[in-house]
Amino acid sequence: MSAPEHFDVVILGGGINGAGLFRDLCEQGVKCAIVDKGDWGGGTSAAPSRLIHGGLKYLETGEFRLVAESTLERNLLLRNAPHLVHPLETLIPIQSWTRGTWAALRTFFGSKTAPRSRGAVLIKIGLWLYDLYGAKARVMPRHAMLSRTRALQGLPALTPRIKAAGTYYDASITAPERLVLELVQDGLRAMPTARALNWATTTKTADGTLCIDAQATTHHIRTTIVINAAGPWIDAVNAILGLETRLIGGTRGSHILLDHPELLAQLKGRMIYFESDDGRILLVFPYHGRALVGSTDIPDTNPDTATCTAPETAYFMQALAALLPGLTFQEDQIVYSYAGIRPLPNSGGVAPGLISRDHSAPVHPAGPGRPFDVISLVGGKWTTFRGFAEQVADTVLARLNHARHVSTRDLPIGGGRDMPKSSAQAKWVTTVSSDTGLAAVRVGELLHRYGTTARAIAAHEAGGTAPLHGAPDHTEAEIDWIIRHEQVRRLADLALRRTQLAITGRLTRAGLEQMADIAATRLGWSEQQRQDEVVQVLALLTARHGVTLKNVLGFM
Repeated sequence: MSAPEHFDVVILGGGINGAGLFRDLCEQGVKCAIVDKGDWGGGTSAAPSRLIHGGLKYLETGEFRLVAESTLERNLLLRNAPHLVHPLETLIPIQSWTRGTWAALRTFFGSKTAPRSRGAVLIKIGLWLYDLYGAKARVMPRHAMLSRTRALQGLPALTPRIKAAGTYYDASITAPERLVLELVQDGLRAMPTARALNWATTTKTADGTLCIDAQATTHHIRTTIVINAAGPWIDAVNAILGLETRLIGGTRGSHILLDHPELLAQLKGRMIYFESDDGRILLVFPYHGRALVGSTDIPDTNPDTATCTAPETAYFMQALAALLPGLTFQEDQIVYSYAGIRPLPNSGGVAPGLISRDHSAPVHPAGPGRPFDVISLVGGKWTTFRGFAEQVADTVLARLNHARHVSTRDLPIGGGRDMPKSSAQAKWVTTVSSDTGLAAVRVGELLHRYGTTARAIAAHEAGGTAPLHGAPDHTEAEIDWIIRHEQVRRLADLALRRTQLAITGRLTRAGLEQMADIAATRLGWSEQQRQDEVVQVLALLTARHGVTLKNVLGFM
């Protein structure tokens, strides 16, 4: 066995928090390795509500610092990842004037139950505070209040029980898994000696060497600091490292996507942020031509089997029917469902909806058989990953006696680098079209999907290519480019993460077979491996996402 390679920091977990920290440390010149047992962004980071938001509801629990941090990070992401993060107008239907005020005050002062209803007075105060905390680096309009008449004029299918409505802006993310990947790639670009290994398993030897098996190669690594960024798997990973912890007390968040043109016509690009009859906050908004609905908050500790259950689906459908009695909702409109376990801190006795979404990073000093410190990244929310990474990076840098050289506050991410402003995008598209020979319409499509990475994809595609079955806005050359440049190891990486085809219900059996053919050629798969990959994706879609793909002839 060759001598172990030394890395200053090894990050275990390639979700949003691990990837954000990897990029930050690489930008400082720290030699890092990031490892994930699956694909980048393939765990909990692939199962959010696909919002970049300030956390309006956290005002109820008095978490003002978290709201301030979240709204700032939202505003920064709108600037640094404009190809993936976009403003989202939001409407809050209000069904009373004063209800919930005293309950909200009890929650604010520590009650274990949330208010079951929030009236106009409470929502007005909340939106005013939300604007106040979101003023730093503001990029979107302030809130407004609408009368019942105006709200129903703009959304006729809405329940006539409403008294008024509030409007404000948050943001949505079109491809969260892609943003995770781009953070990893940015880290590798900043620090060429860094290492990023997906689909890798990690064990520890008695002398503290980490053994990482990836792509039929074993890497022996020594390190000074291990970052446990495994999300809901944190306690399990700590056990591998020789630590017994009980840091995580997760909850399951489930979502469904509907093929419902009438609903999309009513939404007009907006999100509705509403209360169900039990007081739980739900949401529905347009996502790649579907309506995304979420989310639940149910105690659960098994991220490997998390699925949206039948009772959760029924709950969503009942809530939508009550909110929008002018529309019909049926389960055959569901094209995809998903669930993930939020890596929340172990908070026994606290109602799931009231467990803090704040983050912490407890340090476990080195000990016998473990010559490295372990820092566990607990909690947090998607929106605040950069700020969380910055805080942990500063702790790591201090332990390594290493100075910070670069702030990530204004650092573009991936395809957001040199992204043209809206007013200049037509010129950018025309220039790339002229340079590559690819039709301007297609260049614009790629720019919207990949940001300025579209230039390289357009050049690769310009020689001509076939569209994917069921998704003609995706091409074989586009898939080939992704395989060549984006660390694709498995067919599921393509179907569920590098593209949004599965989640939007546009993945066909024929399209999956096309992608498998391209991957087999590019990655050197045997025919048996190619078939196995297809079977595994089909089984995953059925078991975890409620999707059954039929073959070209209509039979399984």
